[in-house]
This record gives sequence, structure tokens and C-alpha cells, in this order.
Amino acid sequence: MKAVLNTAPGVLSTGDVVLRDLLPDEAHVQIHAAALCITDTFVVDGIAPTPFPNIPGHSAVGTVLATGSNCSRVRVGDSVAVVGSSQCGRCHSCLAGCPSACVDNGNGFERTIGTDAEGTAVYTGVGIGALAEEMLYRESNLVPIEASAPTPYLALLGCGISSGVGAVLEVGKICPGNSVAILGCGHLGLWMVQGAALAGASRIVVIDPDENRCRLAAQLGATDIIVGSGAEAVRQVIELTGGLGVDVAFEAAGQVSAVSDAFGMARGGGTVVATGMESPTAAVEIDNFSLIIGAKTIVGSQTGGGDIVSTVPRYARLLAQGTLDAEPIVTAIYSLDDAAIGIDAMRHGGALTGVVITSPSGQLPSTLATESNALP
Repeated sequence: MKAVLNTAPGVLSTGDVVLRDLLPDEAHVQIHAAALCITDTFVVDGIAPTPFPNIPGHSAVGTVLATGSNCSRVRVGDSVAVVGSSQCGRCHSCLAGCPSACVDNGNGFERTIGTDAEGTAVYTGVGIGALAEEMLYRESNLVPIEASAPTPYLALLGCGISSGVGAVLEVGKICPGNSVAILGCGHLGLWMVQGAALAGASRIVVIDPDENRCRLAAQLGATDIIVGSGAEAVRQVIELTGGLGVDVAFEAAGQVSAVSDAFGMARGGGTVVATGMESPTAAVEIDNFSLIIGAKTIVGSQTGGGDIVSTVPRYARLLAQGTLDAEPIVTAIYSLDDAAIGIDAMRHGGALTGVVITSPSGQLPSTLATESNALP
């Protein structure tokens, strides 16, 4: 089968991969479309602890072709979302109600799925891999869904939608009347905006240095926009809320400074939900006095709390109903051969979400065209 091969830091090409035999807890999936994310650059650039050569990508939609003997969640013929977070349902974290810390999330970095044309073992990016025509997945990364929405949009379920909407509904637990601040209007932040609007937040303040992205956020439900960042943005949020700060501040900028800013925007007793990652080694600085005296809560959010089995099918239905709108967030469509162009666009901020079509059944609706939704 054909796949995007990451053979060295920053080096991508398409090539043939021979898949190994299926293991008992795995499923063989034909991939129809895969969504790109800035996190993919951690794999491509060699920052993530995944050996080369590897297949990048961690969010996709496909159809199950075969299952291992231990599989019970998915069956042959199922439409499935490939999710960038695992939920095995058996480990301590899953049983304790914290599936975002599932043991499978940390033990797949050196997972191999076959060999390339030279017979070299091929690894999967962060244990998943999505930029391929077919793939062998651990069942813990798969969720059966109703494939009623357009295939390219369903590819976003495994990362942007589940991480953004889930951060708001499942982690931040936004209720009607709450006030929120969302730092970053990339694909993650824009899904947070939609989640906050869906939850009935009375005030949705978005903060981003890019005015065009702020305007798009307003179209999707933001009530206030702040074009900027840093201390001045914190000041404006406090002013907008009458000196109190917001009930919940969501970091979606992928910068540790934004976590600190979110902390400054949250009211006393408020919550900060951090979702982005600047790098695996970046450190967040928080004012000790405000943390203790302000009684604020800081919580990390991995794939919207990680309960993918229950949330992802619900988000798929909301997509099909049009309650969640993917069209303005999918800014480019690529072929498998052009996936490297899409990853580069993500790296340089030239796209919100690029989608790679990996099989004919993944073709986009006629209302979209390559680069059709690119931001000015």
C-alpha cells in the first residue's frame, strides 16, 4: 500500500509499505481521509520520540477491513474515526475515569506496522500514523461512527473536533451563562468557539494576533475579539468582564506563554484548560501567589478528556446535523503525494486544517476545492 514516509527530520516522500500480520488487539483499516495538525510537525521534525522511517498523522476516517481476535469495539465494515488519543478501557487511568491518561498513549512511539521497499521496519507517528491508504491500528485508537457527514470533515473528529469541542464540554464543563476566553484561533480554538456557543456561554472572548482568524471566530459564535496577545490582552479581558476575569480560560495557541496569559484572564476560583503544546520540554510559568490566593484550577486536556468512545460518535452526529460546522475550518485539500505541502502550510500558519484524501471514497463535496477556504 502507498503511504507518506518520513525518512529523516523534515524529509517526506511517498512510497510503498508492506503491512505486517495483524495482532489480536488491532484492526486493519482502509483510510479515506486524514486531517493534518501542527502536532504532526513534532514527528516530521524528529522532536517526538518516534524513530525513522515513520508514517505521520494521527487523525483520520476509514473503514475496517479486518479485526484481530481480541477486538470487540469495532467490526469488519464499520466506519471508524482514527483518534489521536487511546482509550483501552482496561488500564488504571481508564478504569479511574481518566482515559486521557490511557497507558496506550505513551507506549506506542516505537510501534512498527510493516516494511518499506528496502525491507526496513516502518514506524507509526506517535503510535498511530494516518497518511496512508491503509493502516494497522490498535483498537484503542478507533471509534465506530455514523459516516453521514462529508468524509473530509469526519477526518477532523480524531483531533481538532474532539480536542476543541471536548475541552469545552467535557473538561471545562461550560454551562449556560458562563464566560470564557479562548487564546488562539487556529483549528483547535475555532472548535472551542463552537463548543462554547453550543454550551450556551454568555460571553466568548477570543484572543489571537491574526485579525482574519478573529473575524472567523466571530462568525462561528465569539462575542468579543481581541487582536493581540500577552499582558495587554489579559488587561482587556479583565476590563471586558468588569474586573473579574472569565469563568474558564482555554489555551489553544500552542505556546506556554499563552497558558500564563490564560491564568491571568481567569477569575478568582476560575479554571484554566491547557490544550496546546509548544514542545515536549517547554515549561509553563505561573504566579505562585495568584495560584494559591486566587484558588484557581489548572487542568490539562488531552483529546477533550479522552472519553472518545462516548464523545466522538456524538460529535459525528453534530457534524451531520450541521450543528458543528467544519467547512470554514477545512482550508485546503491535498492528495497523498502532496501531503508534505500541507504539513509545511500548517508549520507556517498558512492553513487552519488541511485534509489529505487517501482513497477515492474520501473525495470532498463539490462545493469545496483545493485551497478554496484559505484565509487571506
